Amino acid sequence: MRYFLIAVAAFGVLDSSIEQSVAQSSAPSIVGVWKVTGFVRKELESGKTSLPYGEKPNGYRMHTPGGYVSYLFASADRKPPTGNITDSDRVQFYNTVTAAVGTYKIDGDKVLFHVDEATSPGFVGQNATYVFKIEGQTLTMATTIGKVEFLSTYERAE
Repeated sequence: MRYFLIAVAAFGVLDSSIEQSVAQSSAPSIVGVWKVTGFVRKELESGKTSLPYGEKPNGYRMHTPGGYVSYLFASADRKPPTGNITDSDRVQFYNTVTAAVGTYKIDGDKVLFHVDEATSPGFVGQNATYVFKIEGQTLTMATTIGKVEFLSTYERAE
């Protein structure tokens, strides 16, 4: 009888862990390729908002099953150089793109992002926390860095 009770208890634990695993795996996953559809920068003190990459930014955000992430966003209206690349061209290129790579972990509705490399050297080595939500094929992410909030939206590409 004792072994029967132990077996029933073990089955109950196993059954509940399987149900929990199935429930977690059926939740929408951030893993995949996401096309950026919007990027808003908001100064918290003044409430002023801007679209640093324009109305329709270009780029993607990718999250792997193994915990790696990369993104690149660029203005849709970037201009190619008219000849040899000048310092003015380089400034325009830098001011119209952002990119970063690193690792991530999910903690509930948060993405914990550790930056390994970025277009902005000051971001390298930093940790950023994003609140995220997935509805259908749409991903929304928000983070605050200093006194600035960033809100980005994406559509699943794959």
